[in-house]
Amino acid sequence: MDAPQLLFSTGKIGKLTLKNRLLMAPMVRNYADARGRMTPRYLAHLQRIAHGGIAAMILEASFVTPEGRGFRNQLGLDDDIVIPGLRQAAGLAHAEGALIGIQLYHAGRQTSFQVTGQQPVAPSEMPCPLMNELPRALENAEIHALADAFGTAARRAREAGLDFVEIHAAHGYLLTQFLSPFSNRRSDAYGGSTENRRRFLDEVISAIRKRAGSDFTVTIRLSADEMVPGGLTPNDCADLAAWLEARGLSAIHVSVGNYASYAKGRMIPPMAVEDAPLVHYAAQVRERVKIPVIAVGKLRTPALAESVLANGQADFIALGRELLADPDWPLKAKTGHTTSIHRCIACNQGCISRLFDQRDVWCTVNPECGREREFAERPVTHALRKLLVVGGGPAGMQAAHYAAGSGMQVILCEATGQLGGQLHAAGTAPYRSGWHELLDGLSAQLRRLGVEVRLNTRVDRNYVEREKPFALVVATGAQPVRPNIPGVNDMHVITARDVLEGRSTAYGTVLVAGGGCSGAQTAEFLARAGHSVTLIEAEGDIAADAPLDDRTLLLGRLRALKINILSHTRLLSIESQQVHLAVDGENTQMTFDTVVLCLGARSQNRLEQDVLGLVPHVFTVGDAVRPRKVTEAVIEGALAGLGAVKDSSREVADPAMS
Repeated sequence: MDAPQLLFSTGKIGKLTLKNRLLMAPMVRNYADARGRMTPRYLAHLQRIAHGGIAAMILEASFVTPEGRGFRNQLGLDDDIVIPGLRQAAGLAHAEGALIGIQLYHAGRQTSFQVTGQQPVAPSEMPCPLMNELPRALENAEIHALADAFGTAARRAREAGLDFVEIHAAHGYLLTQFLSPFSNRRSDAYGGSTENRRRFLDEVISAIRKRAGSDFTVTIRLSADEMVPGGLTPNDCADLAAWLEARGLSAIHVSVGNYASYAKGRMIPPMAVEDAPLVHYAAQVRERVKIPVIAVGKLRTPALAESVLANGQADFIALGRELLADPDWPLKAKTGHTTSIHRCIACNQGCISRLFDQRDVWCTVNPECGREREFAERPVTHALRKLLVVGGGPAGMQAAHYAAGSGMQVILCEATGQLGGQLHAAGTAPYRSGWHELLDGLSAQLRRLGVEVRLNTRVDRNYVEREKPFALVVATGAQPVRPNIPGVNDMHVITARDVLEGRSTAYGTVLVAGGGCSGAQTAEFLARAGHSVTLIEAEGDIAADAPLDDRTLLLGRLRALKINILSHTRLLSIESQQVHLAVDGENTQMTFDTVVLCLGARSQNRLEQDVLGLVPHVFTVGDAVRPRKVTEAVIEGALAGLGAVKDSSREVADPAMS
């Protein structure tokens, strides 16, 4: 495929010339230290992305004062101690031909005492509907001081050798809180009229010019639509963009939403949302300004990004999660190797869900994300040591990939007739096709590396004895739980996994027992197939284990399908078509033609014990350790493959270890 032409044309933002039209979007990683300083881990991560051909990198939202921190280990700009680390980041970006900037940020009311040790501050004493902590209203003198803090932060960025700063005035953080009637109820010079609500932002811009210099490039990120009653609208954003252009800003970076509307699935679009859902907002802004407009939001493929430029909807494309999944996205697009791009599947498991849990960011598609140093040290073994991988789900496939890629002889055994494990069931559920994309990518890797795959092959101790592997990966996964209740083994009682994988068929009216994410998705699948479905959950919340946005969208679809949902309901017994339930502690009976169980899973790892003393190096990974999410399976599998290679290399280097 030919390289996209517009994507790889040069472009200008202010006085800066970019080698192409691709920027790294700012995403908090939680890789910084407790003081907000750059770490070796973070530098290695940034270097890897810069090496992949991006034109400019916007470092994450970085707090300008300590009470403005929103995440425990995000970057800071509140003290000169951050300058040396940022200078290192600038050096490595420039060495790869990339420009680099940083986002100036204050969380305002969208943080918590748990993170900052202080009461949140805001324009008004109104809690964020999601965080639900009462903030303290800022005094005028504090507002002036905060504006100056933004300016001082910009000065630090310039002193560190960064090329530009981006003001974060989107996503409901402090600057948005002042701009929006949704969060600003002040009656003084900083509230009420549009002019007053822009006053704080105006002071911030002036402070940046004063502290960092009038010639320093400044861009801004806006929420084109807050998507809440009384919030900023697309017309408001277009007017604001024109005002910002007149104030001398160099580019407008267009996003949407705030924490109150996050669950609508547009601020960080999940798998269930179509690609490029925010581009039309960028196009609206572009109609009002002559300065460059940056589009962002699930622009997963070069063809899609190229079309945005070709249609005149934006001037630049920001890639966020796409670069976590494949830092070589730009280089592969430029050289026409688009089919080899590892696509972000927008599962939000490893990145945003972990971030909102105050953990470091991972990537389900790319286990090297955040572990660049560890994988860069991967040795190559020429000893043709044999690795036997048992289980062809995502954990086993990744183990095989990383071991084979470093020279090991890999045999992958799968008990069924196809690779993929639970990815098949996960990808069959409505709006979950990304799991099939992941499976296709993993399969392509194994084919490229020539991994020997043995399907319909069950492995026991005798099999391992015959193969005599140097190392063994136990990736045997987990099996659905069948509770020990009367009637659970009747013919019309089946598991959700069997339904989604096509091994069992539901008939007539259906009860789905288990209202976690998988159960809810199975209920949706069955309802869309024409069944009358009742979904029961022993606890209070349905799909409580799903990311917030995915859960909200899923529950909306369940309501639209008129699925009968019963929480605080337990399955007691099954007698023919009579199902006995305890609903809020009261026993009742209901009639169903089919019962579908989705009550969790139990690890299958007996092989680990069976081969004790037989194989020098044994790794147990994924659900065989403990049933969790795909992210953990992928990363543990990759680390096991890497571990087998390192063990092999050490023994080759030191034969006495053999």
